[in-house]
Amino acid sequence: MYTLIKPDDSLASRMPTPRVYLGGQSRGRDWRIDFFQRFARMDITFINPRREPFVDPEMEPLAHAKQVEWERKALDVADIGVFWLGEGLSNQAARVEIGYMIGAQKPVLLGAQPGFMGVEHLVGFSGLVVAPTLDGLMNRFASVVSGLQSS
Repeated sequence: MYTLIKPDDSLASRMPTPRVYLGGQSRGRDWRIDFFQRFARMDITFINPRREPFVDPEMEPLAHAKQVEWERKALDVADIGVFWLGEGLSNQAARVEIGYMIGAQKPVLLGAQPGFMGVEHLVGFSGLVVAPTLDGLMNRFASVVSGLQSS
């Protein structure tokens, strides 16, 4: 069974591996639920940065700064990053997180709905392959996790 880490939870080092950061779209339907359901029986840790309710940086700057600090620590302990980017969104925070993980030489899996703004920049600068569907992203994740767990 997977372990779920949410904002403000401890990021202790005693979490099952791999530790998977689920970044990207946080508004609208929570796509992460599909990951939790599909991989429910795996001995892995999902790190979910989604916070309910969303912390507005203009209305709650201190709470937002605390969230960003937690996310940075979560990226540091994660073994792999999985990002889903929604149609019409620019997801500036996710772009920073993707770059941070690439800079840390950690595997990154990326999926984006058709119509995501700026996907060509992400592909052009990172060399990442973009899954066009959430199912496609989950299939790639299953393949990568299988390789990580067998090594």
